[in-house]
Amino acid sequence: MSLLLGGRYIVEKPIAQGGFGATFLARDRYTPAMKRCVVKLLQPVGLNSSQMVIAKQMFEREATVLEDLGTHSQIPDLLAYFEVQAGQDEFFFLVQEFVDGFTLEQIVAQHGAIAEADVLEILQSLLTVLTFIHEKGSIHRDIKPANIMVRKSDQTYFLLDFGAVKQVAGTAQGQKSTGIFTPGYGAPEQMRGDTVFPATDLYALAVTCLFLLTGQEPEELFDVNYNKWQWDRFVQLSPNFNRVLQKMLEAAPNDRWASAPEVLQALNNPNHQPQNIQPQNIQPQNIQPQNPVSSVKPPYQTSIQVPPPAPLPNFTPPIPKPAARSSKTPWLLAAPIPIQFTAAFLLGVEAMLLWQVSSTVGIAAVGTPANLIALAIVLISIIFLRTSSILDNKDLFVFVNLLSFAAVWGGQFLMKSLFQSLPSWIEIAQYCGVAGFAAIAVMAALRLIFQLLYSLL
Repeated sequence: MSLLLGGRYIVEKPIAQGGFGATFLARDRYTPAMKRCVVKLLQPVGLNSSQMVIAKQMFEREATVLEDLGTHSQIPDLLAYFEVQAGQDEFFFLVQEFVDGFTLEQIVAQHGAIAEADVLEILQSLLTVLTFIHEKGSIHRDIKPANIMVRKSDQTYFLLDFGAVKQVAGTAQGQKSTGIFTPGYGAPEQMRGDTVFPATDLYALAVTCLFLLTGQEPEELFDVNYNKWQWDRFVQLSPNFNRVLQKMLEAAPNDRWASAPEVLQALNNPNHQPQNIQPQNIQPQNIQPQNPVSSVKPPYQTSIQVPPPAPLPNFTPPIPKPAARSSKTPWLLAAPIPIQFTAAFLLGVEAMLLWQVSSTVGIAAVGTPANLIALAIVLISIIFLRTSSILDNKDLFVFVNLLSFAAVWGGQFLMKSLFQSLPSWIEIAQYCGVAGFAAIAVMAALRLIFQLLYSLL
């Protein structure tokens, strides 16, 4: 039986597992279409009390930041945040919009390096997202190919995993890094645990671009002897793109571009020179509700063909046990829809055939109406008793249908006088076809009604 979280979210399968928890693909049973969503679980196993407080603060911070940042069209919406108590253990869940697509890491792993023109589109798209994030007073701090997804439906880029987002607390000295970054993508000041700036995200975004352009991991591109990034032996870039990336990758934050809009301006204007200013600490803001459309730029799109994803490793992360409930799936929902609708059609066909025979030949053979009613009850009972086996084995029911038609044809051939009132086979086929499709419609309506009732109860 599927796991039910918070009495609302039905878990379909695990997606990923990290140091603090796991991520699941689930469905929201309180939406008419059982809409898909992503459920993140904070799994506080093996943590002492102080570590638990830090982990819980990180998770709550993610919920707070996502609620504000989710108004952007390239950041998944926050749908819910709740806690579940299981014995002495406490579990924290965060529900986000499901983005059906593939990460840039998956794409490079299966198709190799990406062309410069497409990487420029990716860079421009994400710079608009970073502009929005930084203006909201936040820094992502974990930008990497695995946290950038391309949606299959329209190939729009999404920035994911804001678990490392640090909301500005209003300190005059900026934000101190808490050590949350991916080795190779983190800026020098971030790895030292120093103050982080918007330029810190620009550094990680530049390393991400190098990975996309070359297909090489960061440690293959950074020359420790000269303490600089060198990618010329893997890819040759246009002069302006080279210049922009080199400045984004400067070791000192005040030597980089100061902001995402400045990088965008440099990409569009090769003659643009950076302003000689110090990197600004993000100031805390009192965020007021606003119309998100006015502050969100249209997302960039790309012509990259997204491949099927590499299979995820199998694992079974520990999860809280749900409340005891019946594990038996109702028979009306247990059968697959194609089998159920096929069975309904065949059932309608046979019911109409039996009706044609009983209403014509039956009257002539039985004689009295009372006997005819008894015959009809027997026939309906037979059909009802066979329904459960029909749903599990449509092939057997096809055989029964053929046997019924053969019996009627044989009776018509052997007892011509008795079958004189039987309609022609063309009429019987028409009646049976209409009855079959009507049975499908009835079955679909019953299935929908029963599913709604079952989800509520």
